[in-house]
Amino acid sequence: MSPVLFTVPGVAWEVSAYGFFLGLALVTGWLLALTLAAKDRLPADRLGTSYVVALGLAMIGARAAWLFANPGAWTGFGSLVTLSQGGLSPGAGLVVAIVVSIVQTSRMKLPALLWFDAVAPALALGVALERIGALFGGIGFGRYAPDFALAMRFPIGSPAYEAHRRGLAQLMPAGALESLPVYPTQIIAALLALAGFALAMRLRARRRFVGEVCLATMAWLLAARAFVEEPLRADRAEATLGPLSPWQAVAVILVVALLAAWRSRRAKALANPKAPRPWEGGPWSPTAPK
Repeated sequence: MSPVLFTVPGVAWEVSAYGFFLGLALVTGWLLALTLAAKDRLPADRLGTSYVVALGLAMIGARAAWLFANPGAWTGFGSLVTLSQGGLSPGAGLVVAIVVSIVQTSRMKLPALLWFDAVAPALALGVALERIGALFGGIGFGRYAPDFALAMRFPIGSPAYEAHRRGLAQLMPAGALESLPVYPTQIIAALLALAGFALAMRLRARRRFVGEVCLATMAWLLAARAFVEEPLRADRAEATLGPLSPWQAVAVILVVALLAAWRSRRAKALANPKAPRPWEGGPWSPTAPK
């Protein structure tokens, strides 16, 4: 674990690992989404601006939602733009980004799902990079896993170490310099996100309908977070709806809805194999007649 990735010479400015990888995820996502958009004959220049606007509002929304859940961190309106490690609500940010993108693509008179098909691989890759940043920062660590062969330990001073010192001190040896073994949730989440990226790129190569890529990728990422990563995290929400937490119950509904939409659109595409292929160009394309 290395919360501070490096220090900028001359100004003693510390660059946090989480902030660096989050920034890398956002920039990489922007470049990849626009590259794929150009291949789909979308107006990449206009969508590039749309991406930045949607991203900026999404970051503020994600921060605001996190502050609402953690009111003790509120220190004024400056708190909305001061990002600390783990100080974001990804779900809220994603909802804001989707809503803003739908409004903007509607103004451009192009199908929102066509743009989302270009964004989906970038989102999956971005999640993987963000989770690597979480690993370096020691946030989002797993719950105590004494019998898990691939468990990992975090050094003294890390969030995991401090949590175990407070709550599981009776299990820690005297003078321990590491936390107790925990599930490697950040690594698991990063690998699942990379699998989602591979899925998205494979679907793009052989897609049959608009939305095929984004609907499947979103279902995968949601299921991975809610039903694989979440149960292994130390900060997981309590199960209040049978075996599910409220967040997992919402995730079930969303995953089922996404897969149902995917299946419905797939059936229509198979029934009409000669239907237009919007990713090959349309009135919104830069080369379309004016």
